[in-house]
Amino acid sequence: MSKIIAHITDTHLGDPSALDRGINPKKNLKAVLESIALDKFDDLVITGDLAVKEDLEWLFSKLEDYKPGFKITLGNHDVFKDVIPYYHSTNSQSETELYYTHEDEFYKYIYLDSSSGEISEAQMAWLTSEINTLKKIIVFIHHPILGFPTGVDTAYPLKNRDTINGILQQSRQPVTVFCGHYHMPDKRMDRKITQYITPSIAFQVKKNSPVIEVDVNSFAYRIITLEENSVKTSLVTNFYDRFTKKSG
Repeated sequence: MSKIIAHITDTHLGDPSALDRGINPKKNLKAVLESIALDKFDDLVITGDLAVKEDLEWLFSKLEDYKPGFKITLGNHDVFKDVIPYYHSTNSQSETELYYTHEDEFYKYIYLDSSSGEISEAQMAWLTSEINTLKKIIVFIHHPILGFPTGVDTAYPLKNRDTINGILQQSRQPVTVFCGHYHMPDKRMDRKITQYITPSIAFQVKKNSPVIEVDVNSFAYRIITLEENSVKTSLVTNFYDRFTKKSG
């Protein structure tokens, strides 16, 4: 078994905080999708902070062109009722939030909705039930579950992440979390959980700073390679219109 997933996040199409800095998120996304298309991949996942309402139709049309059946989660800049008319790839477990799951022979994939800045009680109850599996678990979510000192974490953390951590620690198998939100690369572990933060398509934030310092010189996406007994990842980063790939 081998499965390759392209993970992109924080596209921020039409976001004034990007446009005012001279960033062109649509151009960046097109470059990423063209780069991804050069490789064989099985799925495409985008974990939130998608676009302003006026750019959602363009975004979903573009994603559908490159990978029909792509998956999404919602971030703190996303509104369920605005997004859901354009997203037909899956059925949510809720009429007001977007969370769902699917599985293959060796892995169970769980997609969470953190658009409110926290995980709702209903979603937590559902998650508690869904982790009852003998398969390894892959979680896609906008907000990191394992925090660390940085400007974005100080200002906009997932409010009940310790509770979510506790639920995931009850899994009988390892849990790998892929997320965004912080606009920087990071990997960290806590017992059963291994978490990877993927950089933004729009702009980055300086990692070791107590305040939010924006860096507009790069954007990136992550390639996830799943084997029966391993999860491997690599970051593909664009510096000044050139992509470079490294493990991480």
